Amino acid sequence: MSNSTKATVLLIDDELVNIKILSDVLKDDYVVIFASGGEEGVRRAIESMPDIILLDIMMPDMDGYAVCARLQENPKTASIPVVYVTALGSTAQEIKGLNLGAVDYITKPINEEIVKARIRNHLKFRRVVQAASRDDAVEEDSRQENMTERQREIFRWVREGKTNWEIAKIIGCSEENVKYHMKNILRIMGSYNRTQAVATHVRKRAPKD
Repeated sequence: MSNSTKATVLLIDDELVNIKILSDVLKDDYVVIFASGGEEGVRRAIESMPDIILLDIMMPDMDGYAVCARLQENPKTASIPVVYVTALGSTAQEIKGLNLGAVDYITKPINEEIVKARIRNHLKFRRVVQAASRDDAVEEDSRQENMTERQREIFRWVREGKTNWEIAKIIGCSEENVKYHMKNILRIMGSYNRTQAVATHVRKRAPKD
């Protein structure tokens, strides 16, 4: 399989021996890149946009918990699955890591086949989600294509939280005219009310890759 078709795995660990072990396990199936510290790991994740991140917890400059939190706070990297690979094996530590947004928690020493299987499953799930998101985006785009320019303008202001009265003042028409357009917008969006229409739009436009 060529590198162009392989998923990219980012390894973040301050111990080069751990990076070497994981790299040897994964290099035949994935493009493996690495960072030897938390700050560097965050930068590499933003620059490279890997398909999955394997993250150690105990690192001197920024621990894995802080790295995961930073990645989750950034819309660009929030959708990248993070798997902790760590010697910390308590239930409390695992719960903390998962609550910060990681999708999995693997304790060292690693079992090679388990690591491969879990990465494979997480990447498969990510591909399914990405495909569904693309379908949603196409569907929403087709719906908005059925709106007039004035309806799209009104819907933009609805998404900003403006009332019908406020929209009427902004675009220079009557409130009744806005209400008339809103009925058609809701019909096109397949929604019962403006709240549902906006919620559908936000859900479909949530941060992706």
